[in-house]
Amino acid sequence: MNTTRSLNSVLIFCIENKDLKKFLNSTSDEIDERIKFLEIENIPRAVAENPDATLVLQSDVNENIFFDIGKKLKGIFFKELKVIFLSFDYLIKADALNSFSSFIQAPCSLDLIIEEAHRLNDHRKRILLIDDSKLVHKNLVSPLKEKGFIVEQAFNGKDGVDTALSTKPDLVICDIEMPIMNGFEACAEIRNNKVTEDCYIIMSSTLKSAEDQKKGFAAGVDEYMPKPVIFDDLLERINRSFALQSVLREKILIIDEDEYQAENIANYLNKQGFSTRTCSGISDAQKLLKKFSSDLIISSTSLKDGSIIDVDKICNSAHTNSDLAFIGLVDQDNEGDRRMALNAGAKDTVATPPTAEALAAVVERTLAEIRTERERDQFQRYVSKASFQSALEKSVLSELSLPSRAEKRQAIVFFLDIAQFTGRCERYSPEEIVSQINNMFESITEIITKNDGDIDKFMGDACMSFWFDEGDNQNHDKCMLSILEIQKAIKELNDSDPIMKEDPLKVRMGLNSGDVILCDIGAAKARVDLTMIGDAVNIAARLETACSQYFIDNLVSDSIAKDAKGQFSIRIIDRIKVYGKETPVAVYEIINEVENTSQEENDLIKHFEKGFEAYTKGKFNAGLKHFQKSKPLEINRGYPSTPSDVYISRCKMLEKSSPDNWDGTWTLESK
Repeated sequence: MNTTRSLNSVLIFCIENKDLKKFLNSTSDEIDERIKFLEIENIPRAVAENPDATLVLQSDVNENIFFDIGKKLKGIFFKELKVIFLSFDYLIKADALNSFSSFIQAPCSLDLIIEEAHRLNDHRKRILLIDDSKLVHKNLVSPLKEKGFIVEQAFNGKDGVDTALSTKPDLVICDIEMPIMNGFEACAEIRNNKVTEDCYIIMSSTLKSAEDQKKGFAAGVDEYMPKPVIFDDLLERINRSFALQSVLREKILIIDEDEYQAENIANYLNKQGFSTRTCSGISDAQKLLKKFSSDLIISSTSLKDGSIIDVDKICNSAHTNSDLAFIGLVDQDNEGDRRMALNAGAKDTVATPPTAEALAAVVERTLAEIRTERERDQFQRYVSKASFQSALEKSVLSELSLPSRAEKRQAIVFFLDIAQFTGRCERYSPEEIVSQINNMFESITEIITKNDGDIDKFMGDACMSFWFDEGDNQNHDKCMLSILEIQKAIKELNDSDPIMKEDPLKVRMGLNSGDVILCDIGAAKARVDLTMIGDAVNIAARLETACSQYFIDNLVSDSIAKDAKGQFSIRIIDRIKVYGKETPVAVYEIINEVENTSQEENDLIKHFEKGFEAYTKGKFNAGLKHFQKSKPLEINRGYPSTPSDVYISRCKMLEKSSPDNWDGTWTLESK
């Protein structure tokens, strides 16, 4: 059977591996006109024109970039976009499922992908029933299917968790007493996994005690339903939960010594579409916040191991969101409690026992304020002052939120990454790593924005930034100056800390200019986010990676270096073919500003350049002598080797056996 004949929506492919693309085309009898194979720069517009399409992504070279583009399209542009990620590497399955709708290991047939697209485009809600009772399954599965739901089944807690992770249900109905893994454990694992954290969970059991209900809410359960289950009652709860899931489920932590009151608040907020957790004291709250994110805290003024003053402290601790706020629960008509809560930093207060109306009003108002502050702060933080001012003057904040905007622009793209980061993570605690990275990125953000650049995104230990290239080359100077200032800032950061002085942070930076696809992406209720894709972006990323092969911290393309205009001391490093490209790229290192470069350094730069000239002409012995003389320039750079050492080794090797038609171009084998 040819499944393309029943294809009912557009299927957009962006496949980087040519052999896989050819294979896919050969595994179906007929290629439907609704199947489109496109390049990455054409994807945003294609998705904008076909919002109901299913997007299929695969990359060998630019997997991180493809991941980022796919996540932004799905997470910001089009919330309902179905994305299937293909990879030859099975180990990325978990990351793919965390980010996208589905994962398929390549190679695979086109018909298999189409079948998966059909499954994803089945808009019926998916329910997972986890219960060891065959009678329960018999009584519930068929009626639920008759109501139009897709029903998955599991007969113990462990199988339930596995099924949830693979099928991503919209709702889970879970028993408590089951073999292998009980319901409390299963629900906790489902709730605490990024793949399934937003699904609605109904716990159903013959166990009816307050203690059991408390354990259920602590495990992340949204509702408790006693057995025997009345189907009409269950159906009402299911329909209400799906209505709630159509809006953002913000996360609220409730801290209250009065467990009964905490459970009542949690139950009400769950029914309003929020996701809640409860605890009775400060220490428990601290443990929860280290593991789970929260948008808001609701706390009593008096706790078993502290007071509301301590709540403000944990809101501002290193492991919480910078904009985490809290609401105080205060005794009725107790003005002293209310003032204490507000003085401690509470956004607002609610009198206890809270009425549903009062609680709803304060929570919604507080969260609305947080969203507004977050949007403004994020936008100002990640774009330059010039861009921000321009946005205000032109009143384009609303335009920036349009999901379908995409345009071709000239831009300068900058990538920065921490060198040898994996080893660093092994040497330090998570808290120390986060502190080091945050301090570094604070300095980098200030430098980039001061020089009129824009921060596109932070990616763990990496950062992508850009400048618009308007044709006057003014921003070429600003981006090169940024590299020198970042070098200085990182040195100061290393020198200021005894540990980092012994084990300094080192970075790699890549800089390139050219045509990019600029996407202004965002939504009214999410932060504005600018991003770009295209060949110029890919080359900048490759240059950042290539720094490690020359033991330097920056590489800039010829398109940037040619406009140094006597302001910067630079030297050519190589003519390279980056991974996945055929056209050679001349790359340079920025040494310093001309006015800060000594005559001795200039002489050493000239030796290196003469060595490179001889090397490209195949005069390897002459090049060797110049590279030996240029080494003193690099001695103090802190790397285990130097570019001169690289060329000394190359000259010795090539002198013995050089390739035919030698033109000095070096092919980088790694990504």
